[in-house]
Amino acid sequence: MKKISFLFAIALIAGAIVIGCGQQTATNSNIIDARTGTYSYFGTQSPGDAWSWMITSSTFIGTNETLGKYYSGTYTAYVSGFNKGVITATNDPAVPTDGTATAYFLEYPNTMLLISPGGQNLIVCAASAATAPPAGLYNFINIPWPGWTAYSQSYGTVEVRESGGIYGFGALLYDLYGNPVAGTLESGFSFSNGRLIKAGNPLQIFMTPSGAFFGDNGAGSGGFCGAAKQTVDVTAAAAKQYRGVLLSYDTGTHHDLIQAVGAEPHPGLTNALRGFGFDNVETNTRQTGGVTLEFGAQQPNGIISGIMRYDDGTSDSFNMVIATLGGKYVVLGISVDKHGRPQNFLVVEK
Repeated sequence: MKKISFLFAIALIAGAIVIGCGQQTATNSNIIDARTGTYSYFGTQSPGDAWSWMITSSTFIGTNETLGKYYSGTYTAYVSGFNKGVITATNDPAVPTDGTATAYFLEYPNTMLLISPGGQNLIVCAASAATAPPAGLYNFINIPWPGWTAYSQSYGTVEVRESGGIYGFGALLYDLYGNPVAGTLESGFSFSNGRLIKAGNPLQIFMTPSGAFFGDNGAGSGGFCGAAKQTVDVTAAAAKQYRGVLLSYDTGTHHDLIQAVGAEPHPGLTNALRGFGFDNVETNTRQTGGVTLEFGAQQPNGIISGIMRYDDGTSDSFNMVIATLGGKYVVLGISVDKHGRPQNFLVVEK
């Protein structure tokens, strides 16, 4: 499938789909009505910039807290599930405010915010949670960093412990092939403003109201995303429709290659999805061809294996976290493509 180049693509993945729209044009059947409410998000961008975002019924504003730059504007929604925004104000001299800087985004409030500024790396955010997360077992996949290889940590499991409002984390880490890489132990974290933080420690963990989480390991160290460990019925997950992104990370240029994608039940397999890319999200035009994402068995640690089979006969093996959040399935995957680039597959039930 061809890659889609976004100037500013945003995917907000959540527990329940709510499509945002800033303006309605009655003569365009591909545009849909506005949603209501305001949602806040916190997250990270490689090599370690921290971001905050706020999305209203017609506007957005994002702030790079590390660099002190903000971007705001209005947006319109399309039936494809993606929205188009226009940046109207910023203190970044490299971004124009004359209407030529646009933004495409897919919104599912209350769980994730995925943002890809043109020519830069993906920003992965979580909806701001007002209450602290519960203790328990969680699964996650990594968002790769410069120098990542298939033998680096790729996914893991973590036990979250809490006592008197103070949190500790014991994680087991694996490479892409399932080999143990390391174990880590963190302690002394507290919950504040939607995130778990510790003074003097670069690690930040952003929690969501629906139960997903995202982590920033600090500058140059990548991040991770995941959800509470669940027992998953893969045939039920494969019976749904999804929207999201497929991205690969060029470890040479340190830039993400991002594709807007969807997926639907496979016509011949009960444990697989048929995936597709978009030629034009404004007209809801799909690309020709597609892929088959076949789910394997769930491992005892909660991770699910999978294979993405391309129409040209090639394939990539994935490790995935699959969970239901707010009644919707979320699929988070990591792999390496035939060029040796790490890939992430991040989609949510439509």
